[in-house]
Amino acid sequence: MRGRIIPFLGIVSLFGALLMLNYTTPKDVGVFGVLVFFTMIFMVLFWTFFEIVKIFQRILKDKNGRGREISENKTYMYAMVLAFGPIILLVARTTNILTLLMVGIFVFLGCFLIHKRA
Repeated sequence: MRGRIIPFLGIVSLFGALLMLNYTTPKDVGVFGVLVFFTMIFMVLFWTFFEIVKIFQRILKDKNGRGREISENKTYMYAMVLAFGPIILLVARTTNILTLLMVGIFVFLGCFLIHKRA
């Protein structure tokens, strides 16, 4: 069931975000509209990273030959952490090396925590 919902929400969010970018301004939509925009961008990134993590799982499964598969919940958690990184960069509005380094460390620590605990 979740396998069909994620791509559907990703595509709907992509079209919604594109419509908001073309037809509105942040002043017109207000605070709630900005929140909806960032949520739609997060859903698009979550869908994208979910598919990328699944592809890497297939590649590593074939390469290792062990057949050890990562659970679906772990895949969702990895995609959540990876999708949250670009959102943090959008909210920060600065792209100096320190900000990029801090976001990279955050994403790495999140993935490391998922790998060890989940």
